[in-house]
Amino acid sequence: MTCKLLLASAGAGKTERIAKEALKRAVSGYRVLLLTYTINNQLELVRHICRLNKVQPHNVSVKGWFSFLLEDMVRPYQRCIVPERISGIILNSKNPHLCTSRNGKRFNISGCAEKICGKCNPLHYVTKEDNRAHTYYLAKLAANIHAQTGGKPARRLAEIYDAVFIDEMQDLVGWDFAVIRAIVDTGICDLDCVGDFRQAVYETSETAKKPQTSTEKLTEFRDMGFEIDNLSISWRCIQSICDLADRLHAKDGLYEPTRSNVTSVPLEYADHHGVFAVHASHIEDYIKAYNPMILRWDRRTQKQLCEGRTAYNFGESKGMSFERVLIIPTDRHVRFLSGSTTAFDDVNTDDSRNKLYVGITRAWYSVAFRYEGGSVISVARIWNPGD
Repeated sequence: MTCKLLLASAGAGKTERIAKEALKRAVSGYRVLLLTYTINNQLELVRHICRLNKVQPHNVSVKGWFSFLLEDMVRPYQRCIVPERISGIILNSKNPHLCTSRNGKRFNISGCAEKICGKCNPLHYVTKEDNRAHTYYLAKLAANIHAQTGGKPARRLAEIYDAVFIDEMQDLVGWDFAVIRAIVDTGICDLDCVGDFRQAVYETSETAKKPQTSTEKLTEFRDMGFEIDNLSISWRCIQSICDLADRLHAKDGLYEPTRSNVTSVPLEYADHHGVFAVHASHIEDYIKAYNPMILRWDRRTQKQLCEGRTAYNFGESKGMSFERVLIIPTDRHVRFLSGSTTAFDDVNTDDSRNKLYVGITRAWYSVAFRYEGGSVISVARIWNPGD
């Protein structure tokens, strides 16, 4: 059995690589399972496979992470915890059992504890009305079923597939890693995980359980015996954009410097490429001159500026790319973009800098950010009308 973890920079072509490796194994007769988190990534994997092979081979399956958990790890042996067949899933953005009262106090919904009178409580994992599984607890349910049945779900998986690829593995947390460990323990022929911790902007399951941070996740992979490799190139971003993005996680010591494989800039972008700081008073002029895609924290950010224009939240933009990008930074991002090396030191999660990393690396040729004046990070130039 081989277990590999590939840390791929944004724009490194990891989807293409996964598709090629999957097809190579399929030709050898392997039964291959490709897993990823979002629907867009599932479609992207299928598109790459069909572009390379014209059709998706019968022995290559593509599934979403939640579908995989429900269909392969939960349903076949669910009765040890949930007696009635689980009808589907309900997507949760937060703990479904935690509510807030009118006076602001938080409380747990009665009857949804993990155990009642020492026995597993199905309503901790599924809805009372229609028996749908909460995605927030789905990996936890899979791990507990696996434990209570003596490992039957993962062994069944190993009888169905010879190779498993997990794309966008950075979005997995906590109990998801218990599922990965269960797969490792079966001795399945090949298990390849691919992703970039710096692009972790989603949370797939209950967030109280470790690992949560990039460092914790990497330690977990090492403990499971994964071979770790880096693909630190970008076929998308020019070098100055790669350099800016790399600075966000430079203190972690986990990543090699990203090398741009973009050898030339098209003529229509040659007069304005690189990283720029645009004063708030010049934003409208900049947008008229270059028509960049606006990326922001959320819909509340600079509503007047974004009114009538296409704009994406950082998380929404994941998987997209644009020739030019305009970043509307948060206060913490402003500190980083002014040259501070401690802008993210006082936060416990990677969420803020990861979202900025995603935003910056959507750009092919230019990244600009709104600023109010003062110093700017060394890789950036201050833009003025007429430049």
